Amino acid sequence: MLVAYFSKHICPDRFSLTNEEAKKNDFYEVHIYVPDASNNEIAKIPRENYGALSIKCEFMPIKNASRWGDILAGKIRNTGSVEFSEGLLSSDYLRYSKIDVNYYFGYWNFREQDCSISTLIYLFILRSVKLVYLSIIKYSLVRYFRKLRSRQKLRSPLKSKYEIYEALMNNDNVLSNGSFTKSELSNALFGKHYVGEYLVYKKVSKSLNWILDACIDDGEMRKVGNQEDPLYEIKGKGIHYFTLTKEHLKNEEANKLIQRQQISIQKRMVWLTVFLVIGTFLSAIDKSEQIITFMTGFMVWFNSLI
Repeated sequence: MLVAYFSKHICPDRFSLTNEEAKKNDFYEVHIYVPDASNNEIAKIPRENYGALSIKCEFMPIKNASRWGDILAGKIRNTGSVEFSEGLLSSDYLRYSKIDVNYYFGYWNFREQDCSISTLIYLFILRSVKLVYLSIIKYSLVRYFRKLRSRQKLRSPLKSKYEIYEALMNNDNVLSNGSFTKSELSNALFGKHYVGEYLVYKKVSKSLNWILDACIDDGEMRKVGNQEDPLYEIKGKGIHYFTLTKEHLKNEEANKLIQRQQISIQKRMVWLTVFLVIGTFLSAIDKSEQIITFMTGFMVWFNSLI
């Protein structure tokens, strides 16, 4: 049982992620959220609706949690309670439970939520075969290239407010709530990685303020509150603008594609015409040689008669 393995290397009650002691970190933190329904009842529910199930309790296994049979020992907290108490959990409840696992290795932290079997196996391999070193290298490379892309994005000025709408419409949180903060918009446009060039970032931040204010003046958005990171709500007029602009850009792209196809056809016709001219010219040369040969033979025959 993977959860039993995690419990053998469970995190202590108190640990650090910043000081010198953090270098020794090599343990798991496990949170199990048990739904308020039996396995038979949950089996009748479509998988995509599992997230709507209410939570009965939260369970955190203690060190070496495995007990007789398939029983886990740990700390349990019922929904609505504040404090944890000692308790036991049968592994039968794990089938439909939501399992969140944090793996702490040195200063690194690998967080996985609502883990599937494959994710739990991945977290197991991270420690058991030290795959964590490869994961750290991969993560470092990904973060480095993201910083490069973020730097290029920050150097590139925004073309129009359409880019803002496009970033918002591709954000699940915005689509769910219909609202966003400026920090969420900035993350959607440029990523969550600070690139160090404060002056460039400040200019881009100011340009975002101008475009957001323009959207408010046009009646496409509404600003809620005057705090440092205010909330913006998208109105129907903003959705209408995005839809029309997107359709217009699609039509422009289709027209450009048609133009490129027409230009390609015209180029082919030009080359075909050139080849026809060359072929006609070569054919004419062959015929002229035949005429010269005939005239030469005729003159020889005519001279023999004279």
